[in-house]
Amino acid sequence: MKFKKNRKTTSEASMDSIQLVASLLICFPEMGKVTLDSKEEGIWLDFTLSQKPSEERMTKVNQLLTDSLRLYHELEGIQGARMAFFYETRALHIFRDLDSLTKTEIDMLVTLVRENFADLLLTDGVRNLDEDAVEAQSEMIDYRIRFLRENHIGENMVGIREEGRVMVY
Repeated sequence: MKFKKNRKTTSEASMDSIQLVASLLICFPEMGKVTLDSKEEGIWLDFTLSQKPSEERMTKVNQLLTDSLRLYHELEGIQGARMAFFYETRALHIFRDLDSLTKTEIDMLVTLVRENFADLLLTDGVRNLDEDAVEAQSEMIDYRIRFLRENHIGENMVGIREEGRVMVY
């Protein structure tokens, strides 16, 4: 007797992808855009800045992010994690592969960005008043990351935050 692996259909996988992107934007108002990259099997977390930081500041924050992530990965026993950070004129882009990403790591990244770019970071002024809904979304992030790790990202997804709303394409 053969047993089928418990895999979801393509539409269910797409729905989990949409829900992950939406959950991240709901839980982290510091993120302006979240992109699931099916080719790279990873996620881009984008933070909008009011202006481009100085070269010295970018170098300092890059080193802090790199050192913090390496230490976190070492403590958690994570090997081979793929990560990247780069700046555009008014944005910080952070890439992480989904093979080892956790919500705890995302919490740490957002905290580091918030603490180091508090004066430049643009966040949505509209706050979610339903804390129970935000908590429920937060609890599902790790589950959805694990699901996508096992089932792979079927297609690219882009989520943006605009005037208190989250839209996923």
